[in-house]
Amino acid sequence: MSANTYEAAKTVENQKKGTLRGHLAQLSPFPVIAEKREKTTRAAKSSVDYWKPRVRPRTLKDGAQTPELYLRLKQAGRDAWICLDTANRASAAAKARDYWQSVQVKGLDAVLAERRPAARPARVCTVGEYIAAARTVSTTRPRTFGQYEAALRRVAAGIAKIEGNVGRFAAGSQANTAWRAEIDAIRLDKLTPSAVKAWQKTQIDTASDDVAKAARAHSVASHVRNARALFSEDLLAELRKSLTLPAELPFEGVSVASTTRRFESTLDPRTLYAAAQESLDADTRAAFLLLLVGGLRRGEADLLPWANVDLTAGTVCIETTKWFTPKSRESTRTVPLPADVVQFLAKCRAAAPDAEFVLKGTPPRPAGRSYQYRAKAWEPLTAWLRAQGVKTLTPLHSLRKMSGSLIYATAGIEAARRHLGHRDISTTAASYLQSRAATVDLTAK
Repeated sequence: MSANTYEAAKTVENQKKGTLRGHLAQLSPFPVIAEKREKTTRAAKSSVDYWKPRVRPRTLKDGAQTPELYLRLKQAGRDAWICLDTANRASAAAKARDYWQSVQVKGLDAVLAERRPAARPARVCTVGEYIAAARTVSTTRPRTFGQYEAALRRVAAGIAKIEGNVGRFAAGSQANTAWRAEIDAIRLDKLTPSAVKAWQKTQIDTASDDVAKAARAHSVASHVRNARALFSEDLLAELRKSLTLPAELPFEGVSVASTTRRFESTLDPRTLYAAAQESLDADTRAAFLLLLVGGLRRGEADLLPWANVDLTAGTVCIETTKWFTPKSRESTRTVPLPADVVQFLAKCRAAAPDAEFVLKGTPPRPAGRSYQYRAKAWEPLTAWLRAQGVKTLTPLHSLRKMSGSLIYATAGIEAARRHLGHRDISTTAASYLQSRAATVDLTAK
């Protein structure tokens, strides 16, 4: 290979390597002057152009990229990604520049704190959540609490216009479960006092006539009164610890008409007493006497054990037992019985010496949220009372009211209160005592 040929090949090789080393001078009479590249001037960080290539999407765990562009900032060992909330690179770059400038002035922690959304107010609890929490702290009897929660749901359903079908009245049915679930999902702040008042007015105004309106007003007042019992100060003090309650509670400032109905009866209890001796079987008669003579509530008589009947002293004791809890502290009492009733109960006891309860019936159940009476005597006694002319909606309870009125007539109102186990005299006087205005005879001398 000649020298010229070798030099030419060497030059080509050096050109591929990006070096000339002066060999070109041997192949060309003109020296090669390397073209000077213009040095690109880098944009300042305060320029949007600086940030355009530096904003980019983030890669998620599944490998997909976010549609929004992000900015990554570091300061004092802190590394943070900031979502720029746009897929437009120019807009994202402008935001990135502004964030960077803010970081220089305030610091990265302060900028991130400003971006952090304000704490949302805690969600107000629902009707169902309130009832469930109240049930855990309430000291009210389960049956009474059941009445309260049923009333609250009834008011809530009326306000929210949740009707449901007829099947909702069957406890435990699918329709009932669905109806309750819909009501329980209502937020408590939807039950404002103004909404409650509007519901009250609508319920009464839609009644057909004055008589129906009076009956409807009584029912509405009863529902509101019972529902309002779930918002007592004692309960609210406990529930505020675990629930977020609305600033305005449902029944604040809501007034209700009195639900008290004065007891009036056209029947003489002595007539009923004589008729019962002739026409009732022993078990039904025992139930009759416990209500009329003893003044017991139906639930008190239903679960009265023989152990609480003192045939020697002639008394019946109403107190807490394995199966029964009195309605209130005042309901715990000892009721004296007349001699003829004691003798009758003694015969009943002799006929069933191994019986646990005075009245025959099914085995007792643990106290629940609804009344489930065990005695067999209640149905025939109700039918018998209606046949005797007792027309009230609750003929069995009428016997207890007759009892209170008899004690009141013979021993006064305080004796009647103790006999019935009321908390205060006003309850006894308002609806349990029968009284009539006196007749003024102007011709008498």
